Amino acid sequence: MIRLSTCPVCSKEFPQPKREQGGGRLSIYCSNKCRSKDWVSGNAGKRKSSVRKYENRAEVKVLRKSLARKRLLKQHGWVESDFMLQMYRQNSLCYGCRMPIDSSTAKIDHCHITGRVRGLLCNGCNLLLGGVADDPMHLRRLIAYLDYQTDKTNIYLIGSLANKRVVEIGNLLRNHDYDVMDEWAAPGELADIRWQEYEQSRGRSYAEALRGRHASDVFMFDRAYLDHCDIAVAIMPAGKSAMLELGYVKGSNKPNCIFLDNQEPERYDIMPNFADYLAKTEDELIAWCDSVKPEKRIK
Repeated sequence: MIRLSTCPVCSKEFPQPKREQGGGRLSIYCSNKCRSKDWVSGNAGKRKSSVRKYENRAEVKVLRKSLARKRLLKQHGWVESDFMLQMYRQNSLCYGCRMPIDSSTAKIDHCHITGRVRGLLCNGCNLLLGGVADDPMHLRRLIAYLDYQTDKTNIYLIGSLANKRVVEIGNLLRNHDYDVMDEWAAPGELADIRWQEYEQSRGRSYAEALRGRHASDVFMFDRAYLDHCDIAVAIMPAGKSAMLELGYVKGSNKPNCIFLDNQEPERYDIMPNFADYLAKTEDELIAWCDSVKPEKRIK
């Protein structure tokens, strides 16, 4: 007759093994696994001490670190030789802050959308990119923010590269103690033409050119300062791009003005009514800017 017993760990019934007459004790557990579980529950302190002692061994630490590194490299499709090649290409310097890094401090940076490895960074730069979610516009805006002057009202001048009056009006406003952003005009009136010639020589379409590194960088540069400005002034005559920028500022609920510069437009247009104000003379422009300073609006 087969004798059944109940395991005290899993409560499972199990048959006692057949024994020769007078041989051995009855089995308490259904398996060695349950025997181990019961021992651990009654000897947790001993187990933790044993595990801690094992993990603190120098050779175990080296092994665990090596295995973790192999898993990390495999996660990015790399082997150790790929890592060392990239370290050589970067001259053992972080791609962000240019501080020295080594195999123990370098972080493998990758695009979270495509999974493509971009390079090696220090921990601080890697955390920085993670903090801004890899958004280049966020980074460009922070760069502009480092130049932001809180003790002055910031005016962004909108206009055409061909309009020589942009810098003159900028100097006028600076003489009235405004912080003026008009440095986008520095490349001169041929900048857009030269850019177009370059893109066409590469065989790229207008849409492809807009997604290029040069166009993206210039766009983010201008937009960052538009985002930080207190006031925007569009100087006529100006083209469609100027009106897009003015509309962007208007949509951001910031004071905006069109400066006619003592000129009557060749062709009348109704849509400038979207602007907060139309100033014809320099005196009108200065008076309007003075009236919409942040400290005046907050009252």
